Amino acid sequence: MTYDPRTIAFLAEVLYPPTQVVPDVVQGIHNSLFQQPELGYQSFQVAQDGIHLTNMPETPGSVSSVTFLPDRLILREELRATTLDDFATRLVNVAGISLEALQIPVSIAQQFVIRSLVTPRHVRDSREFLSQRLMSGSMDHWGKFDRPFESLGFRYTFPQHDDRPELFNLRIETWNQDPRSVWIENVGSFTQPVPIAEMPQLGAHLISTYQFLTGPVCEFIQEFDTP
Repeated sequence: MTYDPRTIAFLAEVLYPPTQVVPDVVQGIHNSLFQQPELGYQSFQVAQDGIHLTNMPETPGSVSSVTFLPDRLILREELRATTLDDFATRLVNVAGISLEALQIPVSIAQQFVIRSLVTPRHVRDSREFLSQRLMSGSMDHWGKFDRPFESLGFRYTFPQHDDRPELFNLRIETWNQDPRSVWIENVGSFTQPVPIAEMPQLGAHLISTYQFLTGPVCEFIQEFDTP
């Protein structure tokens, strides 16, 4: 038995030394990206919280954007038909074009966020699955609160060790929009500098974060998904 996780969000933060982000330079980046349909953004906006390039929502709540801040780029693709390969391609190219235009030679650290949903096969309500399977509790134990709970979850931290330089922060929770689904978020933090000439490493870090969620995390959850 294997799960087929449905990924609902990809995020990436590409950190660099503090710099002045000039709107005219970002406008040039916007124009360069717009020439490539698979990378382009439709809108350009200068706001108090950064300079934003965005695409129109495909569905209510969906996001496709890159935000330029004095110390980082933030790329987001949420609730869209974006695959891992799609986001990796966008990440590597947008980061490379942007850092070159901003004259930033290196990314000093990176952080990646993957959010996915899985549906247990033998328990219809994720609250029951998490409270009685992952936590191995019983309704008698939960009854001590003397009131029902709407959501619950778990948090785990997997630090750097041996030859694995990344840190993973994992959350496994119920998802109020669909009580059948288990919501999983993995945040991968990487602290090694990546020179602009080696931007494909960002794609490798993203894939590592994704594979930890779809591999060991899903295998762990499946151990509790029994008749």
